[in-house]
Amino acid sequence: MTMRIGIVADIHEAVASLERALSLFRREGVDTVVSLGDACDSYQASGNPSQVAALLREAGAIGVWGNHDVGLSYEVADKIRREADPVFLEYMSRMLPHLTIENCRFSHVEPWLDARKIEDLWYFDGLPDTAEKAARSFSAVPERHLFVGHFHRWLAMTPTRQVEWSGEHPLNLAEEPRSLVVIAPVFRGCCAIFETTTALLTPLKC
Repeated sequence: MTMRIGIVADIHEAVASLERALSLFRREGVDTVVSLGDACDSYQASGNPSQVAALLREAGAIGVWGNHDVGLSYEVADKIRREADPVFLEYMSRMLPHLTIENCRFSHVEPWLDARKIEDLWYFDGLPDTAEKAARSFSAVPERHLFVGHFHRWLAMTPTRQVEWSGEHPLNLAEEPRSLVVIAPVFRGCCAIFETTTALLTPLKC
């Protein structure tokens, strides 16, 4: 059974862009919406985190935490619990370190890193844009298609090479044995839809 998954990454409280992304998903009839983390910011709010969470909740979105919103989802500080909207925190508490749907794995950082460890969430060794770097993720988890955010750009890797693609057209991954795809951020007007049966990833402008 084909699933059409709407993917948003790195919203960073960009409410207008998120609204446009979710409107596109409704128009395209996606089956579920996945957030790849950094929807909000537990360090310094830059917009309206409660509105972001409300929009995601209304869309039935599921998701993972990132390095910026981990403090709203996992090991939440007492100060935040006292000051934040409890409805907002309840939604953010549903975020997970990673998600698996239909042989697809969704995480904020590369799958070989442990999202429960703050040092792994903030780890940075550049883009996973070589076969050697991508191999760390392919060897760590069994799923065929791996989706991450965090890097604020488009990137697609197979076990042997970087795909010549920068989000300007749909990407057919059906012929690839496995893929690691970085999804560009909502705050820069980007989102995507992935069809699980055809393995077609369609980038969208929002």
